Amino acid sequence: MMTKHFSSLFALVAVLIIPLSACVQAGTLSTSTTPTPTANETALPYALATPYAQEPAAGICATFDGDLVTITLNADVPDPRCTRVRPDQTLKVVNNTVTPLSISIGPFKSALLAANAYSIDVPFGDYLEPGVHQLQVSPCCGAEIWLEEK
Repeated sequence: MMTKHFSSLFALVAVLIIPLSACVQAGTLSTSTTPTPTANETALPYALATPYAQEPAAGICATFDGDLVTITLNADVPDPRCTRVRPDQTLKVVNNTVTPLSISIGPFKSALLAANAYSIDVPFGDYLEPGVHQLQVSPCCGAEIWLEEK
């Protein structure tokens, strides 16, 4: 009975190794190579979110000179209600309420605890198309973000 198992094992090994040795002899066995970048690897890591408008509903929009745009969420209205931003700027959202808030913009979402801040260190131009976007805040009162053309 043992010889029957050995002969079956030998047959299985022969079936697996003989075709492999033929590939080596024919030079068709693949070897690992350094991958070359494809078009997908060089694209932006986020799909650009589509704006809901080309101009904001608010009559006046604030601007920020530095790299960081800060929006403070209050119990009644955000400060500022509308912000005009550049593609190279990033966002910080401050929860100035006593309740947790759910926020989202483009691909980013967060549960923002009371008296805490949430920063997105990705430039607006990497995840938003030019135009007006809504910083969604639940349960209430988001801000408009107007991304200028690049």
